[in-house]
Amino acid sequence: MSRDRAAFAFGLLALVLAGLGLWSAYGRVDWQLAGMLAPVVMVVAGIGILVLSRRPH
Repeated sequence: MSRDRAAFAFGLLALVLAGLGLWSAYGRVDWQLAGMLAPVVMVVAGIGILVLSRRPH
């Protein structure tokens, strides 16, 4: 994996964890909703990595 794609995946994971941390610090976490959003975030990360892996023309 190139540095750009790895950095994107790591940054997205960090944002998700930070968002969940802030959510739990300032309110009650609905774990059912968090469990439904996790696969969506994974799909978005996968699409983003695929977009970053395209070779420029």
